[in-house]
Amino acid sequence: MKRLLKIIFALVILLLFVGTLGLLSQLIDIPWLSYEVDGLLYSYPWLFTFFEWILLILGGLLVLSLLIVLSVSGRRKRLVVKEGKNQIDIPKSTIEQIVQNAYSTIIHPDKTKMIVKIKGKEKVAVKLRVDVRSKERYQPLGEEIKEKIQRTLNTALESIDSQVTVQLREKEPTESSAFGKKQSRVI
Repeated sequence: MKRLLKIIFALVILLLFVGTLGLLSQLIDIPWLSYEVDGLLYSYPWLFTFFEWILLILGGLLVLSLLIVLSVSGRRKRLVVKEGKNQIDIPKSTIEQIVQNAYSTIIHPDKTKMIVKIKGKEKVAVKLRVDVRSKERYQPLGEEIKEKIQRTLNTALESIDSQVTVQLREKEPTESSAFGKKQSRVI
């Protein structure tokens, strides 16, 4: 299925490339290509609609890429806290360190993956994923971690709205290191 999707995607890109070259040859005089495209346009009138669709698709891709660039560039690296005329800039790394210090007494940071997002004005979202062997058994631990992070953020960032999400992900137990190594060849 993936291979079929890749082939279809490659064909669409090829059609867009050929259509763009055809449109460009009509705008700028390209010696061989302009003559060939003129001949094809007179022979096959449906190519006019093909070029119209190419223009619509390219315009849509341009608008989509503009929206993606605007949404990605909106990610903030600093939290700005305004109190009257004063303004405090808190780096994202400082918030990450506060969160990591909050839960490092409960679980080792190597067993977690943390994402901190600064959303809009004065809002922080923390998503923590913990790898565990059993979700049911470690559910109270997840709640404890969430509460501790929430309390720490409330004390450290007093007026900032914070949202904490802890996701427990079951991970299969790995083989013991003794079974994973090759046996000694000494007889």
